[in-house]
Amino acid sequence: MIDALFLTQSPLFRNLDETERAQILIIGRTRPCAAGEVLFREGDSGDGLFIVVKGSVRISKRSATGEEALAVLGPTAFFGEMALIDFSARAADAIANEDSELFFIPLQDLRSLIEAQHRIALKILYSLCEVLAQRLRETNERYMSIFTIAQWGGANPDGPIPVP
Repeated sequence: MIDALFLTQSPLFRNLDETERAQILIIGRTRPCAAGEVLFREGDSGDGLFIVVKGSVRISKRSATGEEALAVLGPTAFFGEMALIDFSARAADAIANEDSELFFIPLQDLRSLIEAQHRIALKILYSLCEVLAQRLRETNERYMSIFTIAQWGGANPDGPIPVP
């Protein structure tokens, strides 16, 4: 039996009460992963979301120069959630960064639960919006840092690059 404590600490499920968390535990399953194991590749269909219970997972993109890590996610972090929103293919690769234990929630089962239990749906979707807003703010900050470096970082000895 898995210890449900990780659900109380996960940003996506921390607002659920004990009965609601039990329903999440019923539809999900634990999955051990060895270091270096590919969980999914960019372009794969989004079939569910994962929560890191133990260990860590690397989210990365492949480029001409190799793998570029976007994030390393540790315990209580979740990933693969974009499939819940838009049914799109995976936007990046997910690779076990070390021996890990994950909790996988199949997309169809989660969608069925959300459709049947509106109170759970509201709590999960609100939490998801909070996390996505935070990630967007962080992305904006990174973008502005890169833009500022390109603008003022000495790449152009004649002065700043004109902004269109």
